[in-house]
Amino acid sequence: MRFLNSTLTRPSLILFVVIFGNMSAIAQTDFISPYSIFGPGVVYPRQSVWQAGMGGSGGALFDLYRLNITNPAIAANHAEPIFEVGGRQSFSEFSSSTDSEKGTSFKINNLSLSFPIKRNIWNLSLGIVPGTSVGYEVTTSQYEPDLELNYLTQYNGEGGIAQAYLGTARKLINKVDSADNLTALSLGANINYNFGTVDKNRTLFFPEDLTILGFSSTESILIRDVTIDFGVHFHTNIIKRTTRTSRMLKLLLGAAYTLGSDLNAELSTSTYSFRPSASGAQQVPDTISESSRVKGRIYMPSSLTLSAALDYLNNKKSRYRFAIDYRVQQWSSYNTTFNDNATNFNFDNSQAISFGLECTPNVTSQKIFERLEYRVGYRNESTNLTLRDVPINEYGISFGLSLPIHYKRGTTFSSLNISTEYGEQGTNDSGLIKEQFVRVYVGFSLTPNFRNRWFVQPKYD
Repeated sequence: MRFLNSTLTRPSLILFVVIFGNMSAIAQTDFISPYSIFGPGVVYPRQSVWQAGMGGSGGALFDLYRLNITNPAIAANHAEPIFEVGGRQSFSEFSSSTDSEKGTSFKINNLSLSFPIKRNIWNLSLGIVPGTSVGYEVTTSQYEPDLELNYLTQYNGEGGIAQAYLGTARKLINKVDSADNLTALSLGANINYNFGTVDKNRTLFFPEDLTILGFSSTESILIRDVTIDFGVHFHTNIIKRTTRTSRMLKLLLGAAYTLGSDLNAELSTSTYSFRPSASGAQQVPDTISESSRVKGRIYMPSSLTLSAALDYLNNKKSRYRFAIDYRVQQWSSYNTTFNDNATNFNFDNSQAISFGLECTPNVTSQKIFERLEYRVGYRNESTNLTLRDVPINEYGISFGLSLPIHYKRGTTFSSLNISTEYGEQGTNDSGLIKEQFVRVYVGFSLTPNFRNRWFVQPKYD
């Protein structure tokens, strides 16, 4: 029998994980998904916690005291500094036609700061968000007819790419009438520093005959480089408020674009044979091949998000906001190059559409339940994967709310944001893996106010 000594970057080897054999996924913390073995891993959309409650939509919506990190141009509307932190806890069940296991993972959703250089005109923002994530531990079983034995292949991986960003946004048009009806056009841009390490390992051995040598192949890719985002945002009143009525309807439009970029990367690989033991320990008799920090590049594809929203306030001060977003990313152009050897992954272009609705019963009420912002959303995504001619799709239904930290808005503009999403990814058809998940998002948006002691510098005589 011949064994392949190729690294995990080869598409034929990657596809082997989900196409062949019986799956046994070990439940563990930071078990992201078996599908995170592909390319750079599972991609995280850049969204605030409150947007997760609207199905990930809301790329055109803005709040004066809450961040929208989807579109860098929106920050031009901020009048006060805003600090935001959020996290995401996932609970998943992975199932195949023969087995099922559970996994959990936790990720920081965003750690962001926005502060105006010129109020409502020019803004500077910075933060850190997840880009991609890898976390899996999968075992497949196959029968070798020549030896009349079963052999196991174990796959595991961890790591991912994070993004630290620095951005600015400025209004080009800012027209306000006597009734505070606003028409504005903003442009913005982010410089993203991408960094992280992706580690992957494949081990093959015959558990029924420990005298047969096993083989193990590992790779580690270190990534350090810069990408750039651009954004544009426009909003105007379709129905204008007057001095006699507060009723108004606002139209908001936005677009965010990420340039495709070659990211500098370094690849370290090792392939060796070992003699397995009943205790699971490996005795390494021979290193077959090894390389360290081979310089190369990974091409991350461009992406485009188009957003539209309506913001309606009636005479009873009830507020309704509807949003729709469409996102596409050119994953068909994703590839890697090390030692002048280019590897294409035959990914599909991913696309997603999401809808969301937000309702606030009374934006000026002193009753806390009338001041809550309630949200519901839906998203449907075609991922970049097609396996055994079966597209791997994902959908989710979400709910969320924002709770003012103090029900009197004049006392503080800070809020607690909570969102929950239930959904599925993949399918059990053709021997593939289906994931059912519940994701819980929790975050705080903190804005200084002169009534808050912790933002006031004490004075002494």
